[in-house]
Amino acid sequence: MATQKPAKKATQATEKIEKSSGTPKFPYTILPAVLKKLLKEIPKRPRPPKMTRETLKVWGVSASGNSDSAIRVLKKIGLLDESGQPKAEYALFMDPAKGPQVLGGLLGTTYKTLFETSLRPLDSSTEELKTFFNVHSGGGEDAMRLQIQTFKTLAEFAAVPSEDAGAKDGNADIGGETGGDGDHKMPPIRLDLHIHLPENKSSREYESIIQDIARYIYGRKIE
Repeated sequence: MATQKPAKKATQATEKIEKSSGTPKFPYTILPAVLKKLLKEIPKRPRPPKMTRETLKVWGVSASGNSDSAIRVLKKIGLLDESGQPKAEYALFMDPAKGPQVLGGLLGTTYKTLFETSLRPLDSSTEELKTFFNVHSGGGEDAMRLQIQTFKTLAEFAAVPSEDAGAKDGNADIGGETGGDGDHKMPPIRLDLHIHLPENKSSREYESIIQDIARYIYGRKIE
């Protein structure tokens, strides 16, 4: 029975956060630092048959019972199945060359609404995330804070594929035209943008949004 106490304490900690405000919509860990260490270790370690608290202990990540909450995050975003067994995405995440894009794709699904409302969701400031999670996350103040910290931790290890493509050729345009000051041409691609502009912004702020679209999506140089 003694071995069950840490898990019981971890469950109680989660229940304490959620009891007065309902279950949050997005995944969170009580120990974001443990999640960060775990994500760092995964590419360095053999794929385990099952991710457990003992795995984290052996890897030197954490011996805390609350570390179960970090494992739950990996289940929620799709690296692990509900039993804790690594999925195909886990094996891809282990590859340093593919891992960030794989995780970015999983986050795009888990945090779909955020990716639909932010131009660069992985680089969003804490204040921007507070606004988003305050509207969409559910849960009380503690739960919202942990959801934000969890997302920011995950974002450190993720990349959006389109962002990487743009970084390789910052002057490339979409649609088969010459972009910026370079002579590079891209194959014709149709890109339809559906933009939900925030309310109560100044004309200067709207102009900045349009400039960011031109700069980061179309690769144009803005003077």
